[in-house]
Amino acid sequence: MKIQHRSLGEEVYRRLLRLILDGKIPVGKWMREEKLCDELGVSRTPLREALIRLVQEGVLEQQPRRGCIVRQLEQDEIKQMMECRRLLECMVLKEWFNGIDREEIKKLDEKLRVAEETGGETLRINVLEADEKLHEIIVSTCDNHFLVEQVRRLQLLCRPYRVLRCAESEDLVAILAERRRIINAILNNSAEDAVAGLSAHFETSRKYYIDENK
Repeated sequence: MKIQHRSLGEEVYRRLLRLILDGKIPVGKWMREEKLCDELGVSRTPLREALIRLVQEGVLEQQPRRGCIVRQLEQDEIKQMMECRRLLECMVLKEWFNGIDREEIKKLDEKLRVAEETGGETLRINVLEADEKLHEIIVSTCDNHFLVEQVRRLQLLCRPYRVLRCAESEDLVAILAERRRIINAILNNSAEDAVAGLSAHFETSRKYYIDENK
């Protein structure tokens, strides 16, 4: 099935990730570029962009002169990674709540409102972008550079699963509601509600990944 829409590199990335998580490209298998280009109907450039991202995110391993190989992705490892990120980001949100830029949150809220009204396929892209922006706003308030470094590393490792949830989930209304709960709590200056919303958001994402990949 050839890929013809959206950013080509992004589409190749999502397609490869889904093939890996579904076990269609098994653990320990070497990624043959020529074969993958034929199967996906793309050139080497977007394929290599996708492979580089998957290496950076820990899904693939790159070995000198041999190429990329699929890493073992244990469910327990993924769950622990997501739980660690939930704990750290919720702590950042609680401890640095007063430093959050409310104007940036208002802009994000407006962007989501417009995207929801517009609808269409671009809604998924806007939801993913808004999700990344929301987490960035929260983390950027923290002045503990070591903590920020750990959170950003976990964000990178978790990104493939967040991308797939936004790309594949049919219930965009529920995904939007998760973001709005956090945004509204921040704008209402309720740290407790904001932390509860963020924690619930992580838990829903974790369950989605586990349920989809049993």
